Amino acid sequence: MSYQIADEPHSTSLGDYVVRPTAPLLAAMVAGSWLSWPWFAFNAIAMGSPTKKKELALVAAAFVGTAVLASIVIALVRAGILPAGIPTRLAVLGIVTFKLSMTYYISTVQNRTFHVYQYYGGSVRTASAVLSAGYYLRALIIGLSDDPLWIIIVAGGI
Repeated sequence: MSYQIADEPHSTSLGDYVVRPTAPLLAAMVAGSWLSWPWFAFNAIAMGSPTKKKELALVAAAFVGTAVLASIVIALVRAGILPAGIPTRLAVLGIVTFKLSMTYYISTVQNRTFHVYQYYGGSVRTASAVLSAGYYLRALIIGLSDDPLWIIIVAGGI
């Protein structure tokens, strides 16, 4: 039996693909949650994070929470309760705030494990190619559907 720190990540076969948690955080801003949240999930698995279940649950909560909030706003607009224009834009801004808050929280949780991972010699890959590709693909991904629910869920925070 070997000694193991409770927060110590477990090595995985995907360890060569770990990026700093700030990369998926930046991806939320430049590309959208379609890239950011799955990337956080992949990073947690690749890092062998001891908080992997929490991180995956937060990613799921971000997706579900965004879908629920967007569905409520869309239903209120279609019912005529929420008038088009500034009130609708403020409601969507609230959803964007939720998305960015969840993304930041996931990044904070993942950062704790990442620092231990890096301290013990875990490899860290640069994320510039994925971020660049995400930036150029965002219009294509958002344009896959003209459904407002799709657009609100996959679009970025800016």
